[in-house]
Amino acid sequence: MMRLTQTTNMFSMARCKPLVLLLAVGLGACAIRQPEPNAGHLRPPTAALGTPPALVNTPLLPPPPSSGRAKAEVFSVSVHNVDIRSLLFAIARDARLNLDIHPDLTGTVSMNAIDQTVTEILDRAAVQANMRYEMEGRNLFVMPDAPVLKHYRIDYLNVAREARSEIGASTSISQSSRGGTSNSSSTALSNTSSNRFWETLTQNLRDLLRETDKVMPEEGAQAATPAVAAPASAAAAQVAQVLVSAVTPGGAAPVPVAPTAAPVRFRESASVIANPESGVVSVRATFRQHMRVREFIDRVMKSAGRQVMIEATIVEVNLSDEYQQGINWSIVRKGVPLLQIGPAGTAMPSGVPVSGVIPSMLNYTPSRVGNVTTQIFAALRLLESFGNTKVLSSPKISALNNQAAMLKVTEDLVYFTLTGNYTPGTSGSPPTFTITSTPNNVSVGLVMSVMPQVGEGDEVTLILRPTLSRVVSYVEDPAVPIFLSQARNDGVNLSEISSRIPQIQTREMESVIKVRSGDTAVLGGLMRDDVSGSTDQTPGVGNVPGLGELFKYKKKSSNKSELVIFLRPTVVTSASLTGDLQSFEPHLSEALRPMPDRMRLAPAAPDTSGGGQP
Repeated sequence: MMRLTQTTNMFSMARCKPLVLLLAVGLGACAIRQPEPNAGHLRPPTAALGTPPALVNTPLLPPPPSSGRAKAEVFSVSVHNVDIRSLLFAIARDARLNLDIHPDLTGTVSMNAIDQTVTEILDRAAVQANMRYEMEGRNLFVMPDAPVLKHYRIDYLNVAREARSEIGASTSISQSSRGGTSNSSSTALSNTSSNRFWETLTQNLRDLLRETDKVMPEEGAQAATPAVAAPASAAAAQVAQVLVSAVTPGGAAPVPVAPTAAPVRFRESASVIANPESGVVSVRATFRQHMRVREFIDRVMKSAGRQVMIEATIVEVNLSDEYQQGINWSIVRKGVPLLQIGPAGTAMPSGVPVSGVIPSMLNYTPSRVGNVTTQIFAALRLLESFGNTKVLSSPKISALNNQAAMLKVTEDLVYFTLTGNYTPGTSGSPPTFTITSTPNNVSVGLVMSVMPQVGEGDEVTLILRPTLSRVVSYVEDPAVPIFLSQARNDGVNLSEISSRIPQIQTREMESVIKVRSGDTAVLGGLMRDDVSGSTDQTPGVGNVPGLGELFKYKKKSSNKSELVIFLRPTVVTSASLTGDLQSFEPHLSEALRPMPDRMRLAPAAPDTSGGGQP
């Protein structure tokens, strides 16, 4: 009974499924169907027309970063006393290269190379097998080593420079003294630098090739010339003459000759040809010699092409009364924790007092917070505690390695020297007096010469010479009044003539220091005393001798100042506004900015035409 019931119920549910489907279809037919809109009759509303926005030029997207050159395929080779030809064929087969081998190439090779490129393996094999190779695309040509001409590109100026400087002081006024011994003394320091890059490079390459060079017969040498053979003895000569005359018609016999070697001229197989105008050096040498030449040129150009940016700040500090002995650099060190003051080329430990009258070093610790420019500004602010500070100049100059550079910001002052020529008068002619004026000029301002040398670890050795000059006063030439007085006594009527010569005060120093790139050297201790005075008096009474001193007021003032020079060299690896010179970008004017930046930053100009057409 249970099975039948389950079967009957299942049958009843199966009969109800078609009824449910029919009911769903009927209800769907009774629903109201909305008509579909025609796309041709209905359009979206038109947006209100207005003033189009101003065109804005946006910069182009930067180019995608280059993926770099594909990594060269590497191979591993381990051979012992293998014929060079067999090794070359194996390398060409595995590297899928076309190979041409000269028939005269012989030799064996033993090497163990792990994960090296084809050129690296061939370079090692060329040293052992005395061969050279050339790659042209997928073609490899191998031949015995022989001198071949190669061209090297040298990007350097075709210029020979001579730099000479001299600094000195003398206490003598005249060259000789009369009636006693001379007490004069003088000190002079002169420097001479000669930079002849192309001449030195050519000579160095020739010396480099001469050590491994070989000689070979020069082309066009004379061939061996025959010479008459001398007989061994006089008797042998007579016997030979008789025998030859017996068998030779006419009795004449040719004299036997033997060739003698003429002197052969030899020359070096390697040669160097330099063309500075085009920047090309051509070298004729063997494969091994070319390897040394390439290594030497790479080292020379890497060192000669290094550039140094030198930033100098020259500050004059008018010392206050409590610091008349000079700047106390220990206070500056305590005020700027990131800085250490020490002698040039060394770093003093913290807490050691340092004098302010010797060249010193201002070292920056890059691992701490801050930057060098901020710390220098902090040091300048601390200098104000010793008195009023005045920045005289902030020159910046770039120079190549071992190249002298000079910065000159001066004003040329013109003064005249007068020369008089007097001719006494005679009975027939009056006296004559001739004055000749000769213009002279003197430069007043700042002159700084510097020569850097970049060593290992970006240590810069500098020879520095800053010179600061100014006009103190003018003095009259004493010879001019004498000439005028003599001329007037002889009846020559001359007007007043004045010849004022400027009196120049010069402060300069010269030193050789070593600074790390980014550190700042401090040179101080150039002190100066300025004494000035003025006198005020009561009119009339002050001119009375003796009594007038009671009605006068005399004032004398003195001012002591110290000159401080901050010097910071920086080795420049990328001389661009996006590289090491990025700090100079804010100093550029608006006109020097790139065109897309100016157009993007400039606001849209207002419409002032009133909306009408002209």
